[in-house]
Amino acid sequence: MCQNVAVERKPQQQTLSIRISEGLREFLERSKQVISNGRNESVSTSDVAKILLESAKDDRLDFRVEVAGLQQSPTQSLWAIRRKWEQKHDLSRAEWIFLAQYIQVACEEIHGTHGLPSAESFATLLEAWLALRGLRGERGAGLDRYYLGNLGSDDGAVFNERQIDPDVASNLGVKLIRELRESPSAKKPEFAGRNFYVALRDETLPDIVALNRALLPYMAVLFRLAARGHWQRERQPVRVLREQEVVITGTNQLKAPGFVVSFQIGSDGDLVVMLSAQEKDVMYPIAPYPKVCEFLAMMEGLNPEEEWHGIYFFARTLSVGHDHRMRFYFRRMSDGVELGFSQEDWESLKQLFRDALATSWLKKALSSLSLAYGEL
Repeated sequence: MCQNVAVERKPQQQTLSIRISEGLREFLERSKQVISNGRNESVSTSDVAKILLESAKDDRLDFRVEVAGLQQSPTQSLWAIRRKWEQKHDLSRAEWIFLAQYIQVACEEIHGTHGLPSAESFATLLEAWLALRGLRGERGAGLDRYYLGNLGSDDGAVFNERQIDPDVASNLGVKLIRELRESPSAKKPEFAGRNFYVALRDETLPDIVALNRALLPYMAVLFRLAARGHWQRERQPVRVLREQEVVITGTNQLKAPGFVVSFQIGSDGDLVVMLSAQEKDVMYPIAPYPKVCEFLAMMEGLNPEEEWHGIYFFARTLSVGHDHRMRFYFRRMSDGVELGFSQEDWESLKQLFRDALATSWLKKALSSLSLAYGEL
């Protein structure tokens, strides 16, 4: 199947008609979505073809078109970015923008009971944005009004028609970073991801080496934020099939009176937790990593006379008997199986998981899996 694409050529404003393949037409359609998002206006297929021809004339490929290609296989694209980072190779500008799209999702969308990313992650993201903004060319100052709006500036003077002092945005960023690290109750700037994305897309930046030198020091946090956004949007970990063919490691166990908790890495590369309640003669598996994370949050978050609601688990407490003893219950939403515990057993089980989280082998496993699923 072929399609005619009209392309305007300045200054004569001539029209060139060409025939293209179905594959190229689909590529132009994908590119049209990326370019229109960048312009906040609709563009035609002919407009996209014109942009591509102009990019070729300047001996460069429009990075927005490269982003469209990366979006076709998002999991594989993120995996390739991770491998380049681990091998200390520079990322392209399109790869940074692709990463930033998922970072924006991670910052703005709450994942179940886990809320927004940590204050430290937001502080690091703001540091990366300031480093990126510090590379700007002369034309970048006009973006500061947009940045300030996303960061919640209450200084009305910066929104007038006069030139914005270039120090206003950077000073606000530094102030927010300090507040995030000093005050546990500091408000998280959930639109910081938008600033990072727009800066990568719209700032006039120098060569790719300078861009990577500025951002790579923050990559451990940036990639985990992107992996979180990818999990929330795609419901897939950042893994490829060939990397899942791993040998099952030995089982690590911790014991408390009446309970045994074991941890191992399964054949798919994911974490499997097995809770054994010996007096109940029950073996209760918890997997994969997102369910493990929510289970740990539930253990810490359920308080007497309260309910706890998550994506995978529901928990509650009841006062029972003539002496009003407290009972703790949790139920996995997928199968409806509910287990109940006395308050003493619940506290014992909670401490058992705290002890497990303090072990080096579980810390290492969780750190590795956070690169696949992000900060959950």
